[in-house]
Amino acid sequence: MTITDTLYAAFASNQLLVGGVGTLAFGSAMYLLRAVPESIADILGRTLWTTVFVESLSNEYRDVDAFIERHRLDFFSRSLEIKDGALKTGFGGGWGRYDGILFKYAKTKSTQQIAPFETITVSFLTRDRALVERFLQDCRPEEHKNAIYVSMYAAGGCSGGLRRRKRGLHTVFVEEEIKERLVRRLNWFIGAEEWHATRGVPWKLGMILHGPPGTGKTSLIHALASEFGFDIKYIKSLHGLGAAFMTGTRNDLFVIEDIDTIANGLKRDAGKDREPVEDRGLSGAPLHEILNAMDGMQTPDGLKFIVTTNHIDRLDPAIIRPGRIDDVVEIGTLSRESARRMFRAFYGHDGIGDYVPRTGAELQLMFSTMSAQDAEAALNHAPASRN
Repeated sequence: MTITDTLYAAFASNQLLVGGVGTLAFGSAMYLLRAVPESIADILGRTLWTTVFVESLSNEYRDVDAFIERHRLDFFSRSLEIKDGALKTGFGGGWGRYDGILFKYAKTKSTQQIAPFETITVSFLTRDRALVERFLQDCRPEEHKNAIYVSMYAAGGCSGGLRRRKRGLHTVFVEEEIKERLVRRLNWFIGAEEWHATRGVPWKLGMILHGPPGTGKTSLIHALASEFGFDIKYIKSLHGLGAAFMTGTRNDLFVIEDIDTIANGLKRDAGKDREPVEDRGLSGAPLHEILNAMDGMQTPDGLKFIVTTNHIDRLDPAIIRPGRIDDVVEIGTLSRESARRMFRAFYGHDGIGDYVPRTGAELQLMFSTMSAQDAEAALNHAPASRN
């Protein structure tokens, strides 16, 4: 008898060993039977499907949510929820059709964050990325195509947003040379990435609009964003400014309004000359962090931001130095010619003889509440209010 025969006979006579090996073989076979199809399904899924994830804090979430409701196949999912006064797709999964292509979706909610965080995952049975891009375009209602999106950023990050109808520059009554100057600057900046790169200059743009209240700073920013198709990221708190800037894309314009009121004047000696101001302190948002966010190692390429203030003298000189703020623009009261353009826009004919310079907000209030004759009489005889 050979050694092989001896070992086989010993193995066959030991039932415990035979059972163990059999169990091992059976388990291995079951694992392969389960794992191989799963692997094949995973490969096919990654090969045949194109997937897009849409988060609830993104500009597109509500549009995608509503669009899926119109294109899903009800037979596979009856889950609904009431949102914004209408029935929307509920949480869970389902199927739908778009442009003749089958898609599957899953809508989930995470409650780990301070505010509930939702995600819609949409997978299309196609490798054509262009179809997904068309889907996202078609999700936007017609009225949204004439709107910009304003996202709000507080200390904890994005806190939601809203859509605002686009506004034409011709509807903003500031001096024409100011509008032309800002449009030229933005046009040049958008196409100047290579210019900055070849000279080793950071590709970012910071501008500050300053002047009395009511001179049209906010309206001008709205119109500029509309003109260039920018979405606005509105900074409500300077805490986490650098992190907010890092979320920007080339299509975003960051706006910091009334910066002197957000953090006690942003001046190194603010505490020496002023009474303490509650809820405005720099604790957690020191000046150096804000300066570095605007122009430092963490400043991303392509960053665009506009700062406004009614009191530029209250800002630390480091805020408005060249390189950090690239354009300082003063917006004051309206000249007679600009006031006449505004009069014509409201009343449809020329007016205004004698005129004491006023802010656009003052004129708008007069023109919205008075007849043309009364407004012109008031402008000719009453002194302008002081800010």
